[in-house]
Amino acid sequence: MAEKANLHSVAAHAGVSIATVSKVVNGIHLGMSQATLERVQASINELGYRPNRTGRGLRTLRRFMIGLAVVDPSPTFLTDPFTTNLVAGLSNYLSEQDFGLLLHGIKPRQVEQSFLVRENVVDAFCLMLSGSANSRRTNTAMFAGLNHPLVVFQCKPDETLQDICYINQDDRGGALELAKHILLREPANALIVIPDIFWPAIEKRVEAFWEVLRGAGVATKVLRCDEHSADHIGHSISQHIGRHGLPDVILGGNDKIAVAALQMLDSRGVSVPDQVAVSGFNAFEQHRHAGGNLTSASSPAYEMGVLGGKLLLKRLQSTAFEKNEYTLPVKIIPGATA
Repeated sequence: MAEKANLHSVAAHAGVSIATVSKVVNGIHLGMSQATLERVQASINELGYRPNRTGRGLRTLRRFMIGLAVVDPSPTFLTDPFTTNLVAGLSNYLSEQDFGLLLHGIKPRQVEQSFLVRENVVDAFCLMLSGSANSRRTNTAMFAGLNHPLVVFQCKPDETLQDICYINQDDRGGALELAKHILLREPANALIVIPDIFWPAIEKRVEAFWEVLRGAGVATKVLRCDEHSADHIGHSISQHIGRHGLPDVILGGNDKIAVAALQMLDSRGVSVPDQVAVSGFNAFEQHRHAGGNLTSASSPAYEMGVLGGKLLLKRLQSTAFEKNEYTLPVKIIPGATA
């Protein structure tokens, strides 16, 4: 009977050290040449080596699992295109490295009782947080206190917390450029429409829109709405127009809001962009199609997820993150609506 393949036999077959085989088996490829990686993988396949994942986890104290907590009051949080794209990027990268992703949607007031907080079942955490600035700080500190590396998406860094890396898209920069683009239309008044859920990224966009528009003397109002359905968004904007009249521009806090605004304006016979210009934010394909070449700003949400996975796995091989913050660029996508 042939002897069962093990780390020693694979190392001998591939002509590398046992440590190198262990790294390949554990999904640790940093600093390893592609030729070495392929040679070890070929030996693993040829010899039929199958590592015992349970035993491997006990020996290395690794669970090969990353936890992602999305703190969002909406039960349909995964229908949000930003969340969907970020999760896809993170999950795909981790899967390629033989790590799993444990995803939990958590209501803002249930974070402390959530499974990810109560059970020590992951090697590291990722967070996406809605809610007030105070609640976001509290929840970030709670996860930081679990003594695992932590990546936080779309949130202002807290310098008092340790072993955390923040990954953001440049919402402020994108919103500044989008507002300047809108100013080319020389509007007299503008309406900024945003979700009624507090997200840090939305706050940054509103601040930038407000800064540019008000600075140019444009009368500007902000409207919060329930973004769970296009009907809710359209009704809120329609009511606002009934009270205050048509604005020259509507800046949606995201593309979903912008598309709902376009649909509502069309139902009222309002010409876009001649009577009212409309812009969105994030430029995900499904909304650009629905919005008829919507003017927007592109989001690198998928790339943010990939980067989060890379940084966490690299951190698991070291003692600290190299940097505590990364910001990915956002660029304007000119369209026919503004």
